[in-house]
Amino acid sequence: MFEESRRDGHDAEPEVVSTAEIVAGWELPAGAFLADTIRRGVLATIDAGYDDPAAIADLAIGPLVIALGRLEVDLADARTRIAELERRLGRRG
Repeated sequence: MFEESRRDGHDAEPEVVSTAEIVAGWELPAGAFLADTIRRGVLATIDAGYDDPAAIADLAIGPLVIALGRLEVDLADARTRIAELERRLGRRG
């Protein structure tokens, strides 16, 4: 599907990498359960025969935007709670 230069510096023949191999190779941090769920969904889609990279990208965008939205809301909530805790601690001191 994709061609990738060999990592050993030799450019004799490019290595062909499948879409599934690329997706499976996404390095996710430990505990990134939502990202892992998205990756498994993309891999399941590829296994079902939809291996066009553009289609895979389109299918991954929706869950990624949802995850980003959740992250933004959670971060804003955490900032509000931190500010409130700082105000309470400041009143005691």
